[in-house]
Amino acid sequence: MMKTENFKLRNVMQNLKKYRIVIFLTTIIAFSGCKKIFDLPEEKDYLSTKIAYPTKDFSPILGRTTLFTGIFNADNSTFPMTFEILNPRFGDGRDASDMLTKKPTLVWLSEYTGKETTLAEIEAKRKLEDHPMIELRSSGDLIVWYTATSDILAPRDSVIYPQDIRYFDVKVSNSGGSQIIKDLSIIPLRERPYSPSDDLNPFNGKPNTTTPGGKILVHNFPGISGMIGATTNRDLKVNSGADGVVYTYIRKYTGGNGNSLRFKFLDKDSVEIDPAKFNETKWDQVVHGFNMEKTSKYVKYDVAYPIPLARIPTRFTNGGVNGSGDEAHVEFSYSRIGFGGRREVGRITQDFKIYEKGDWEIVFHFKTVNPNFENE
Repeated sequence: MMKTENFKLRNVMQNLKKYRIVIFLTTIIAFSGCKKIFDLPEEKDYLSTKIAYPTKDFSPILGRTTLFTGIFNADNSTFPMTFEILNPRFGDGRDASDMLTKKPTLVWLSEYTGKETTLAEIEAKRKLEDHPMIELRSSGDLIVWYTATSDILAPRDSVIYPQDIRYFDVKVSNSGGSQIIKDLSIIPLRERPYSPSDDLNPFNGKPNTTTPGGKILVHNFPGISGMIGATTNRDLKVNSGADGVVYTYIRKYTGGNGNSLRFKFLDKDSVEIDPAKFNETKWDQVVHGFNMEKTSKYVKYDVAYPIPLARIPTRFTNGGVNGSGDEAHVEFSYSRIGFGGRREVGRITQDFKIYEKGDWEIVFHFKTVNPNFENE
């Protein structure tokens, strides 16, 4: 008797499960049918009426890729969105669509790591694509490519005239509709092809002076430590008159292959110091370069530009693999036996960036006091 009751109970439970499944499927079919029968609209994305660019004025430095991130306020609108630049114009209404000129632009195909062993390996990770000099990304971020140069986009002067400011509008769209945000502006600054660039006037690109029209030049300085002046026997300084003045020059030179970087050291008579005197330098770790050429006057590498190639921490950037990766970092060192038989290590360092492809040199000029490389 008990077995018969258990069998009936199991049948009831199984039938109940089947009944629930049938109801569930019927509901789905009925709802789908209702959408077709009543022609209900597809669900659309949300586009807020309060989307905005809280910051509307942008002043990129020409000749380098600048990405303005986090500048768009979506106000909980639904992504993906499309962003389109409309009505580029000057402040007086003239057409300014030249800023959307497409140029061949190097973009990364795969990640740069800083461990590449040849120039060919680096270049295989990049390719040329046509991009407008100024464009918007799918996030709303604004990118000004390094191809934006002063031959097309006239840079601002020390005084900004309203008629020379470039304006544009942005059309933002998703399936919920579209809106236009008006009157964003681009006020570009003249190229500064390297950094630090205190020695360049930001408005005319000429050598910088302490006062407009003045004759006292502004210079860049390296970092030094542990160096002793050859004639002073005191700690060598970078900007301290009788205790030493050391300048850093970043400049182009002629006669290279178009992808080179070399390092030179000059004494107080502007004569080259043999790089071999920096006898503790790890020459294979100075920069991410190849085919090193070491002479009595300079050390040269084949390199890819810009330097650094990407904002990725590597052993060639400031702070090493645990740093920011924002700047390249070079260090040159030597050791000597000082008084009392103590081993002393002198170092000269420089953080820098170079944005423009070419043949560049970084020169360290011991302007007033030479370093002492000799043992006591």
